Amino acid sequence: MKRMTLSEYLAVPENYRGVWTTERWDIPDWENLRKNHMGKRTLMVYDKGTCLLVEGLSLEIVDDSAWKKPEEIKKEIREKYQEYRTEKGHEPHFLECVIRWNDTLETLETRIALDMDSDTEMDDEIFFYCDTLD
Repeated sequence: MKRMTLSEYLAVPENYRGVWTTERWDIPDWENLRKNHMGKRTLMVYDKGTCLLVEGLSLEIVDDSAWKKPEEIKKEIREKYQEYRTEKGHEPHFLECVIRWNDTLETLETRIALDMDSDTEMDDEIFFYCDTLD
């Protein structure tokens, strides 16, 4: 099954994507298959030949319209960082966050170290070590 975001799907030229609206009474057992095809989004791809992917059968489209954009996330991190420094008087050691993998779209709750040395007792809990906030 191919997974993609709604933004990626909408970026594909309209000639290669659409919604299944064609009745196919020439296909055996179409009456039972119909609910799996009619009204579903489709995508033409080349994968060892031309293939038509159908949402729910061979295509999953993840709605990313409510996801924050990278610039929004960076701004939020800077604001929270400043807020923490002002309140506590020192830099935070780590950032608790949720990351999303670009290839699988899976998420992971983890920690990113901002001002910590590696090889500590917390090493297994740290996903990534950063030198600077940027």
